[in-house]
Parts: sequence; C-alpha cells; structure tokens
Amino acid sequence: MHHILLVGDDFFIDELREALVSHGWEVDTVDEPNDASALLRGRSYECCVVCDGDERLRVRDVVTGFGVAPTVPVVAIVHDNDVSTAVDAMKLGASHALERNTTTTAVIAAIEAAVPKGSAPILGDPRDIFVRSEHSPLNRILDKLPQISLANAPVLISGESGTGKELVARTIHNMSERSSGPFVAVNCGAIPDTLLEGELFGWVKGAFTGAHQDRMGQFEAADGGTIFLDEIGEIPLHLQVKLLRVLQESEVVPVGSSRPRKLDFRVVAATNRHLMNEVAAGNFREDLYYRICVLPVHLPPLRERPQDVPIIAKYLMAMFNRLNSTHILGINPQAMMAMTAYSWPGNVRELENLMNRLAILKRVGMLELSDLPEQFNGATPPPPQIGLYVPSEGMDMAETMEQLESSLVRQALEKADGNKAQAARLLGLNRTTLVEKVKRLGLMDEH
Repeated sequence: MHHILLVGDDFFIDELREALVSHGWEVDTVDEPNDASALLRGRSYECCVVCDGDERLRVRDVVTGFGVAPTVPVVAIVHDNDVSTAVDAMKLGASHALERNTTTTAVIAAIEAAVPKGSAPILGDPRDIFVRSEHSPLNRILDKLPQISLANAPVLISGESGTGKELVARTIHNMSERSSGPFVAVNCGAIPDTLLEGELFGWVKGAFTGAHQDRMGQFEAADGGTIFLDEIGEIPLHLQVKLLRVLQESEVVPVGSSRPRKLDFRVVAATNRHLMNEVAAGNFREDLYYRICVLPVHLPPLRERPQDVPIIAKYLMAMFNRLNSTHILGINPQAMMAMTAYSWPGNVRELENLMNRLAILKRVGMLELSDLPEQFNGATPPPPQIGLYVPSEGMDMAETMEQLESSLVRQALEKADGNKAQAARLLGLNRTTLVEKVKRLGLMDEH
C-alpha cells in the first residue's frame, strides 16, 4: 500500500485524495508547505503531490525548502501555462510537473511512475488481494494470474459491480514486466460520449472551441504501462471502431490531428455486462470483443461464494476497528448467519460499506442481529449455484463438488449454532461422519 502526502488546499486536492483512498492508498493532506515539513521529516512517504496555490510558491517551497527530491519523489501540479514553475520544479528534482487542468487519473499515473520499483506494491501476491476461504471458487481464478501477468495479450475481466475487477487489473499490472510503468484506469461509463474520444486519445490545439493547447490522452499516459478500460461495454459504437484500430496498430491519432503516435501499452478491460449478448444485440462490435478477450477472467459474485462471507466480514471489521478507533469484539452467530444468507447485490463493496458503517455506529461490543439493516431480517440462503450448471469456460467437477459440500456443511453448522450433532441431523448424517467432513474441509477453526 502506497503512503502519499498531498500538499494543497483547493477542491482538486480533495478530489485527488478521494481517488487515491478509493485505490486503497494511505493519504495525508496538509494545506501549506510549513505543515508538510514535519510530516516529511517524521513519517515515511513514497510520494509527495504538491498543487501550486495562488501565490505560485508552494511547489518551489516544498522541493527546495525541505530537500524532498533525493528521497521522496515529488509530483508537481502547477498553474496552466506556468512554464517557469514547471521547469523550476523539474530542475530541482520533481519527477513530474503537470498542469492544473490535468485529471486525477493522470496524477495517479504520474505517482505510480514516480514511486521506486522496489517500493511496496499497491497489491502483492494474488493470494493476498482477496480475503477468502480455503475452498473459495476464487482460488482457481487467482492462481492463473501469474501466468496472465507474464503475457502481453489483452485481458477481459468480467463480473458484477463490486466483485473486485480493478483489484485484479492492478495485480496483473503489478506482477508484470510493466510494473515500473504507469497504470492508467479509465471508467468508460463515467465519461460523456462527447468527451470520451478526447479523454482516450487526446487532442491538439485548435481541434475544437476551447482547445487552447495540446492535451495528452489516457492511452498516451499509459505508454510503457497498462491502461485499464473499466466498463468497456459502455463505449458507443462509433468509438469502438477507433478503439479497435488503436488496439490493432498500437497507435493513437489525437482529435484534430492526422499524425498517428506510436505507443507501447497493454490493455486490460472490464465489464459487468455479458458482452456476447451485447454483440448479438448489435451494441458491441464482435471484432472488438475478440480483440480484447484473449485472456478472459470471470469473478463470481459474493452470493455464489457464501463460505467467504464470514472470513471477509471478520477481516474488514478488524480493519475498520483500526481505522475508526473502535472496539467491535466480533459478530454473533445469528448475525453472521443472516449475513451469510444475504444475497449481497453490491458484492464485496456492499459488505465493506456495511462493516465500516457498523463499526462507526456500534463502536464497542459484539455485533448483534438487531444491529444489521432491515433487509437482513429473515434472509434465507440462496439456492446453491455451484454445480447446477456447466459454465462456458468449463469446470473442475471434483473441486466444484467439494465447494458445494463445504457450503452445505457450513450452513448446517451455522443453523445449529455450532452444535455438530444437530448439524449432522440437518444433513442426514451421523455425527462421526460430519466431524470427519469438518476436518477434511478445513472448517475446524470456524466452529
């Protein structure tokens, strides 16, 4: 996890802080260079981002006044067209100087490029990026990531919102030979159609009214690294044609220009749609689909891996206890049973938000069923999804049956409040057989 210091007091710094925190980074923010001095001397940061104030002295103060450059990379954000400050910052040791009209995505790319390669990665081994049980359906997927990361072919990550698609994309980048280059994330669904082409490919001065200077696109910002096209299914058809050419030729033509720019990037795309259905409906180009789906990765929703819910919930509660200075001691069996039975339409993101909210509101003691929101009352386990169909990518039947068995045993134990004799009766087994299954499935620590 990166630890970043932001120096500035305007709305862009606030927006940047939210973006960095959403990436899982630790962020400290101060208004003035004088406040930054003590922090830079007393704490360990991997990068300092400083945004020039109205007096246009802040960048110069931070870089020169505190000797940051030799040990802590500095990304300077200067006033538009303030060439002298940008040049001064670079001469004094800033690793990057960006103009004030930049995007948070571009700043994040600059931070990732500035942080030394030997620094702690955003995400480490793929087995660490998701909290999950020993028999989680995710295991087989995450075990493939090292091989996927070593390739340079496009990756398509599919899954519902909140399943962790960007986490996987970042892990692929961090484990690849491109890890020293930028990781540029673009949410294609959050950018209006009229602005998306310029955001992706950039523009040249005079391309349209208001284009007072050249603007680098996100593909160019990702040169030497990875570009993550989140919600790629939202890209309109007329831009899909241009995107296909960019992927085929590895070059972009900025809006208003006729000169292509050759680039070196890897594409990792993500979608919460079924793109083949979109192809059939005429909403997504078939040739583009096959171009981006060389290496498919599908993340199952949380409702299809209920065995992971108790482990994730306990992990998150411990984390939010630290962040909120709270003292939640645990989650009682009735509350945990309701959480395991819940369908989690928002997936892990919804579970994370719930744990944070409960830590803040409860503060101390055990979480009870009454502490949970109303939708958890009377929640019943969804019908088992595992093993009832054969997915298009195939399956490991033995592993799938073991996952199903583990899920049923866990549900029976939770319904019986850990009483193995009662759980055995629920499953139509004798107690000895159930105990053997509990040991074999690695469920002893849970009950």
